[in-house]
Amino acid sequence: MHHKKSHSTIQFLTLGLLVSFLLAGLANAAPVYTGRVTLPYEVRWGHSVLPAGDYLLSVESDRACVFVVIQGAKSGRNVALLMPLYIDEEKGTSALFIAGEGNQRVVQALSLAELGKSFVYEFARGARDVREAHTMQTISVVAANK
Repeated sequence: MHHKKSHSTIQFLTLGLLVSFLLAGLANAAPVYTGRVTLPYEVRWGHSVLPAGDYLLSVESDRACVFVVIQGAKSGRNVALLMPLYIDEEKGTSALFIAGEGNQRVVQALSLAELGKSFVYEFARGARDVREAHTMQTISVVAANK
């Protein structure tokens, strides 16, 4: 029994160390994209709930992972660190794709034409593609000046 507890403690510490290295690497990396978005209403994006307002977003990448960091535009404080379920090719416009689920709005994808990528966070129910869902709303994302 003591051996089992020791083994799980080692796994937990190892995982913590890996996450620390990942976050340290992202903190030192220059974003591959920075942009602005204005949410006219509250949305759930991954595990975060963002109230209506202005946000800055940056796409940051290390060799293994891609994250989108969301900051409050006025405060400059990080409010979410999001990892997509998968990344797809995109040739359209830069936008957030938002679906209604019950009385809640959920970000399903972030499409960035400048990168030629779409970051998918939720699967569209009954559609082959996130952009095909009938109740989908789009909000423009504007690249920030460098």
